[in-house]
Amino acid sequence: MQYLKSLFSLMNNIVFLKKHIIAIKTLFATLILSSFVFLLSCTDTGDEFQTFLEKNDGTEWLLSNDNLTVYIRLNNNSTPHIEQWYYTSEFKCFEYNPNIFIPGDCKIKENSIDTLIVEGDLFLSDYEYMTFTTQGNTLKVDITLDECQEETVYFTKSSVWLDNLETCVQVGKAVKFYPSCIKSD
Repeated sequence: MQYLKSLFSLMNNIVFLKKHIIAIKTLFATLILSSFVFLLSCTDTGDEFQTFLEKNDGTEWLLSNDNLTVYIRLNNNSTPHIEQWYYTSEFKCFEYNPNIFIPGDCKIKENSIDTLIVEGDLFLSDYEYMTFTTQGNTLKVDITLDECQEETVYFTKSSVWLDNLETCVQVGKAVKFYPSCIKSD
């Protein structure tokens, strides 16, 4: 009889432990799930999933040295992706080119989080690829001219309102900015 009481007591303890183990597992699972939801709600606003053009939409950049002043604006719109203002010292004004990828059949090969790669037109471009990357207030453009020749230019973020630049009147001649699909007449 004593043996049965001990066995019964042991079984009650096992049932009691099983109920507590299930309760602890449920509590632990709830804690993990709550932590996961909390971590998801604390993540960034989605910028890590934006493409290069989305992140840099509307940004304006300046390339300047003693002989050259060029502004560009990056756009996420389907066209134009890059507008250009090229300073001509002869006329003391900026020639505006609404899309440096026309004429020609330039293609966006990559528009990822950190990189924009544009493939030049096989016949009209004077480059094979342009690779755009940003780091802080610097826009780096690596230009692959051919298999053996590469150049890199650096733009700085501009604070100039480009729509207010004094632009020249176009007289049927396209402005040439060498790493583009534009060819001078």
